Amino acid sequence: MRTSERCTAAVVCGLLLSLASCGTDTPPPSPLPDGVSVVADQTRLQRQGREVFVRIVNDGAADLQVDDLVLSSDRAPDGRATRGQRIRAGYEGDVELDLPRGTCGAAPRLEATIDYRVDGDRRRSRVEVPDRYGALTRVLDADCVAVTLAAAGDLEVGDPRREDDVLRVPVTFAPSESTRRGDAPSLTLVGYRGTPLVRPAAGSASGVRLGPDPVRIDLVLVPARCDAHAIAEDKVGRLVPVEVEGGDLPEGATFTLPLTTAQKADVTTFVRAVCGLD
Repeated sequence: MRTSERCTAAVVCGLLLSLASCGTDTPPPSPLPDGVSVVADQTRLQRQGREVFVRIVNDGAADLQVDDLVLSSDRAPDGRATRGQRIRAGYEGDVELDLPRGTCGAAPRLEATIDYRVDGDRRRSRVEVPDRYGALTRVLDADCVAVTLAAAGDLEVGDPRREDDVLRVPVTFAPSESTRRGDAPSLTLVGYRGTPLVRPAAGSASGVRLGPDPVRIDLVLVPARCDAHAIAEDKVGRLVPVEVEGGDLPEGATFTLPLTTAQKADVTTFVRAVCGLD
């Protein structure tokens, strides 16, 4: 090959490599900068749904411009947030996203893939995310209970009614065909759990097998407190946890009793009336 041909070939190869490099926007993964850490959690308001946050704590020396964050779990599809956010050195910022519905399994392993810039330099880091107070685990465990319970039968929640100083919420379990045949896992309603607003009283169902026959599993409520300010500012008091065991359910797993908006309003009205706040 002549010198001019070799030079032409080299130039062409160089251009192709350059174009391939330019077409790849994503840098290879690297550790987070020194002083930067992440943690996942939910606010009280977010506990009403599936929204969670990944908090990025920037105790490093430079500002971060977060462009994209993907939260991965071995028990749910990826959740993604693409809203850009600047987190200055010495500050922290919360990246909010919806946690996709998950499956049953062991304690989830959470990992975040973060695309960000430091002084204009594009970076990508993949890091394990601690579930600080177990909030995301509880959401995924509730998904597990809901899926398992739906396969076992239907849960029907009737309109609450006041009986003297208690509020009775009628709840009925109607078994599915597979449960009636004995093909579904055996489940037991362990019991209802209290909230900052209400607590289960005598007459609430507990230790009830959810088997092949329909069964009433009523919830009976009394106020947990009568602080007017706390009641007015309540965010999670009507999200009553229901503990169920059996099958592949995690120990102590709960789901939220599915009350309608009107039924939740009935709970608040009851608490205010019994506490003498109306």
